[in-house]
Amino acid sequence: MLIYDMHSHLYEHSDREIEEILEADKTLVIVAVSDDASSLERTWSLHEAYDDRVIPCGGYHPWNLKEGGSVEEARRAARLAERLGVRCIGEVGLDRKFLPGSTWSLQVEVYKLFIGLARELGAMLNIHAPGAWRDALEMAVEGGVERGMLHWYTGPQDLIMSIAEAGFYASINPAIRIQEKHRGIASLAPLDVLVFESDSPYNYRGLRLSPLMVRESMETVARIKGVSLDTVMERAYMNSRRLLGLS
Repeated sequence: MLIYDMHSHLYEHSDREIEEILEADKTLVIVAVSDDASSLERTWSLHEAYDDRVIPCGGYHPWNLKEGGSVEEARRAARLAERLGVRCIGEVGLDRKFLPGSTWSLQVEVYKLFIGLARELGAMLNIHAPGAWRDALEMAVEGGVERGMLHWYTGPQDLIMSIAEAGFYASINPAIRIQEKHRGIASLAPLDVLVFESDSPYNYRGLRLSPLMVRESMETVARIKGVSLDTVMERAYMNSRRLLGLS
């Protein structure tokens, strides 16, 4: 059975490391997000090199807006994603936790741009939303997106049912090993709403995240929920396929 890593910044890895990762676990399929047009170009080249084992996403990370990024740069990334016909839009979203309030209107403008693109392409939305989980979900649903994922979900527990009702998903990250809040989400959320990711190669509290940690995260969720690993893997497989529009 295939294992889907639903959110990795694969373009930040070296060519050698990517080859080693994919060779180490031949069941692994990596959904590779982009942060702007240039990272999408590399991500697309990785897709061409590894075919269906690397699924490319096009987007514009909201953190770009605190580093002098612009709406025009976001539009350039969107045009490239549209031309390539990606089936995944991301990493995109909103952020009240790490970005100053002065960027909010720009964040909303850029996010709406990619919501519209996801709707037009029939693509999934790979969403970044620290501190803005409810806003990001509501805007995506109101914008007509049918399939979306709130990545590394550590938001309100009372929002989980709204995520499920919208037909969206919450992703579990290898940080579950050390992040108690994330463990709480994994305990509460039904398997029908969960998928798995790495957010590699991000370094979280000294833990360098890797796609090869996704299987371990599944094992952790199985222990937390008191079910078999096979049960978690099967449900994650089906959820991931539906999210990507593959089933």
